[in-house]
Amino acid sequence: MPRKNASDETEIAVDPLDEEAIRGKGRPTPKRRDVVGVRGPVSAPKTRKEAYARQKQLAKQSRSTKPGTPQTTAERRAAIRSGQVLSRRDQGETRALARDYIDSRRFLLSNYLLIALVLMLLAMLGIWLLQVIALVLFVGCLLEWYAIGGKIRKLAIARYGRADGTALSIGFYAGSRAYLPRRWRIPVPRVDKGDQI
Repeated sequence: MPRKNASDETEIAVDPLDEEAIRGKGRPTPKRRDVVGVRGPVSAPKTRKEAYARQKQLAKQSRSTKPGTPQTTAERRAAIRSGQVLSRRDQGETRALARDYIDSRRFLLSNYLLIALVLMLLAMLGIWLLQVIALVLFVGCLLEWYAIGGKIRKLAIARYGRADGTALSIGFYAGSRAYLPRRWRIPVPRVDKGDQI
């Protein structure tokens, strides 16, 4: 059998990545303590109260804070009441217009809680006429919600060129604000009754 010369052998192309793997990375693997850093003394909490306090402190440190955002619960409540911080439900030009529209007018809905409470107490007497009156009042309030939503939607389109939501969704938002007494409304009303919107 004839012997092959070294020149007859074909060279195999080596991938640069494989070549690096063959040679190694060229440096030792770093120790974990060098990568992670010094943690400091960590001792297990002795009581549940201590564990809760530590957990609360860690959560406070890890919470991302933006400059100017209220930190304490009382500060957050005050910011929400004043309207500086709005929930997702209250955001948008149409919602602000709906709040101002409701706060500047009187509606049948404004007395709904009081009327509903009286009718509920009287309905326990079993008088069917009172039950019919309560049902008619409820349907009337729903119709008023829809009518208010339609007016606010038209006003928003006239002012801003668009309205965020349908007449029913805007009416539901406005109606849920209208049936609350004025001092319970959040955010606090910016306009007085009778003001032009």
